[in-house]
This record gives sequence, structure tokens and C-alpha cells, in this order.
Amino acid sequence: MLGDILRKERERQNLTVKDVERDTSIRGLYISAIENGEYDLLPGEVYLKGFIRSYAEYLKLDGAALLQQYYAEKAPAEVPVNPTENNGVVKTASVEIPAGMKTEFRERVEKSRQTQKILIGLAAAGLVFGGIYMGVRSDSEKPAATTPAVTQAPAVHKETAPAAVPEKKADGVELTATFSDKCWTKIIVDDKTVFEGTVESGEKLTWKAKQQIVVTAGNAGAVDVVYNGKSLGKLGAVGDVVTKKITQDKAENAD
Repeated sequence: MLGDILRKERERQNLTVKDVERDTSIRGLYISAIENGEYDLLPGEVYLKGFIRSYAEYLKLDGAALLQQYYAEKAPAEVPVNPTENNGVVKTASVEIPAGMKTEFRERVEKSRQTQKILIGLAAAGLVFGGIYMGVRSDSEKPAATTPAVTQAPAVHKETAPAAVPEKKADGVELTATFSDKCWTKIIVDDKTVFEGTVESGEKLTWKAKQQIVVTAGNAGAVDVVYNGKSLGKLGAVGDVVTKKITQDKAENAD
């Protein structure tokens, strides 16, 4: 298993969990959880993958290969299908209806059809007689002279413009970072470090905070940042170490 590979290599290099924690800034709790396969103890899938890669590279192992090992162990096992008779084809049993029931059923259908014909005939007759009656009554009640009705123009209602709805302010801070090259990165959310490690090219990570996010990038030119829907562009030049403090209203260089 992935955890066994990492543990054996660490022990082969005479390193303790504390040594790894000190050198990689990955908490010892998370290192032990990875070695024991207890992935639920980690803060999330993104952090788990970053920790596995950083831990493997620290031990001089192939981080990408060990990530593939993690994916393979995570994939669900195929569930075998229980075979049925006739190569899996389930046949439905046919039910034979007794002759007496068939005769009774046909009689009921025939009676129902006759009843429908009678009702349709009565309804048609009613429409004919009703039409004749309404025609005679209309002729007897026709007035001597009729005055054309005056059609009033429909009232015009002025539409009032809807009241302007104030733009809702974003709740908290949401930061998305897209990496175009390898970059050592540290993220502090509301004064708590939630991530520290090397992020690979092509990865896209997102963090949320109530008050502020402080991001430190060891290769600022490789990181494009968007916060609360606003693009900051790249944090700096390639190779520069830049720290930004991002709040709900602004982003500024941290001291």
C-alpha cells in the first residue's frame, strides 16, 4: 500500500515523523494518517494530494507515481454479477386465463361498448334540440332596434421602473489560484495555516475565509489569483517570493 511504501522508505533513511514534520511543515498527524491509510483525518482531497506529493519528493521518491498508487487504491472494486439461468436472461412466466373468464370478459367489453353508443346518441340529440330551442328563443327576444356599443379604449397603466437593488456584498473571502509552473505555496486562512507545500503546474486550488487569506508564493510569476470574482493577475515576477494579504475589500502586500 501507499502508506507502507512511504513508511518503509522513511524508516530506511532513519527518519522519524517529527523529522519529516520539521523539514516539510506537514503536521505529524497528517503524515501518520497517510502512512496508516486514514485519509479521512486530512482536511480535504486537495491537501491530501499535495501532502502525498511533498512527502514523496522529500523522501526522493516519484511523487507522480505515488499519486497514481493512491488513485489505484481509492478506485472501488468491481462487484461481480451473480449469474442467472439461461446466460443471465430472465424469462417471465406466462399466465393462462381460463376459457370461462375469457368469455365473461368479452361480454363485459361488449356491454360497455353498447352503453357508450347509447350515451353518445343521447348527447348528440340533446345538442340538436338545445340548438333549436336557443334559436327560437333568440328570435323572440330580439329588440326592435339596436344601438351600437361604444368601445372604450383600455386604460393605459404607466409602468414604474423597479427600485434599484443594492449589490450584495460578498460574504467573506474566496481565493482561487491557478499554477502555470511549480511553486512552493503557503496559505493562512483567518490566522491558521491550512496548506504549505509544492504545487505542480496545471493545478487549480481554492480557499475560503471569513476575514482574510494570506498567500505566500515562492515563484510568484507562476500563480494567477482571483478573489471574490476579481482577477489580481500574477502575484509577481518569475522566481520572486511574494506575500499578499487578501481581505473582503482589497488585496495588499503583507509586511
